[in-house]
Amino acid sequence: MHHGGTSPLKESFHKMSRAIASALLFASSIIITSAAHAQDAQGPYGTAKFESYADIDTVKQLEVVWDFNFQDPKMVNVALNNLSALMKATSDFGPKEIDPVKVVIVSHGPEVVLWAKKNYTKYKNIVDRAASFAKQGVRFEICRNDAAALGFKPEDLHGFVTVIPAGPYALTYWQNKGYAYIAVGATMPTPPISDYNKADLGK
Repeated sequence: MHHGGTSPLKESFHKMSRAIASALLFASSIIITSAAHAQDAQGPYGTAKFESYADIDTVKQLEVVWDFNFQDPKMVNVALNNLSALMKATSDFGPKEIDPVKVVIVSHGPEVVLWAKKNYTKYKNIVDRAASFAKQGVRFEICRNDAAALGFKPEDLHGFVTVIPAGPYALTYWQNKGYAYIAVGATMPTPPISDYNKADLGK
């Protein structure tokens, strides 16, 4: 008969029990962690869905006036990306009309230099892209005051743009005609001449 201490059999049993407990604890931690990760991936608010506007055809025509006022003329290209997105979405989702969207762009900042024929080579890609939109019916209006401050007369600018009395005058006019105002990317009011357009001025 064995007296005192722990028998080899009991000791082996305790070791096995501890190993099983450790394994179960480790497995539980993996399950909990996996569940937490799954919850993080799903988020607490469900999943988004895509939809357009079911009543878009009741609008008949989307009318937009766009405010261009950029310290860096090259930012016009970024704004034209937004215009492209508008045109494509209208084509894909409506309104399904013969003339579903009307866009007027009012340019009255330092970027006016890129509409000058003398700067065509420097801004060719942007100007060609804008001219393509003009062929699709987009109207480009240029502030006469801003053009003059930059050294340009109407005859110095590309033929697909129209020179109007003043940028704020044009923006007010079109909004009173019911056109939605968009200022995506437009900078804060800034003098006509900036660090970005000094080399592009007219006489």
